Amino acid sequence: MRFDIKKIDHKTAKLWVEQWHYSHRIPTGKNISFGAFVDDNLYAVIVYGIGVNPYQAKFLKVNQVLEIKRMCRSEPPIPEYPLSKFISASIKLVRKEFDCECVVAFADPEQGHEGTVYKASNFKLHGVTNPEWHLIDANGEKRHRRYVFRHSRRNGVSIAESRDMLGVQRIKTQPKYRWVRYLK
Repeated sequence: MRFDIKKIDHKTAKLWVEQWHYSHRIPTGKNISFGAFVDDNLYAVIVYGIGVNPYQAKFLKVNQVLEIKRMCRSEPPIPEYPLSKFISASIKLVRKEFDCECVVAFADPEQGHEGTVYKASNFKLHGVTNPEWHLIDANGEKRHRRYVFRHSRRNGVSIAESRDMLGVQRIKTQPKYRWVRYLK
């Protein structure tokens, strides 16, 4: 088997993430995406970008931080090409385009993720995030907290009114694991 890593366009990354990532959503903002190819077939995608927390760099005591915003692969896994190898190789490529002092990634325990792949890629556990409030609808589907906020703004109603109109309730999520790999 031949393995290659190449920068991929937004459309390719978007389609892949929508199919294989548990969120089924590509993050907004300026992103840099790479694909891992096995014999010219796309096997995995990683999306880097600036995270949503504007204080993250200061918290991590660096000037520039880049976040792994999405990472996913097709099934079944290929044991000869672990995602940890993809992460390490893609960090080398992304550094050619973005000067950063560290890369941060978050593992969501609600999705059964602990960050083992990050540990295998020389990241260090840097604690956990605060729990967040999200939403759950009548069918038990989780929705992001911004769902109600956007509805509220578009319709000129309060957040509470939007929750009632949309039929959602607030739920507290588990903290996520914060993994950091310092580069300098």
